[in-house]
Amino acid sequence: MKPHAFRHTFTSAVLDASDGNLLIARDAGGWASAATVDEVYGHVDVHDPAFDAALRAVWGETK
Repeated sequence: MKPHAFRHTFTSAVLDASDGNLLIARDAGGWASAATVDEVYGHVDVHDPAFDAALRAVWGETK
């Protein structure tokens, strides 16, 4: 893993643990702007059943 990837992993973990709270992620990562966190590190909700179903459909898996 490249060093910059750790920043993405860390930020994704903070967003997941804080239910997507951009302010918490901003403060934890030391960014000046929550908008930066949202634009660069914000991802779809991996716990969303619709997201899970879409991935399974793409991968040809059933639940």
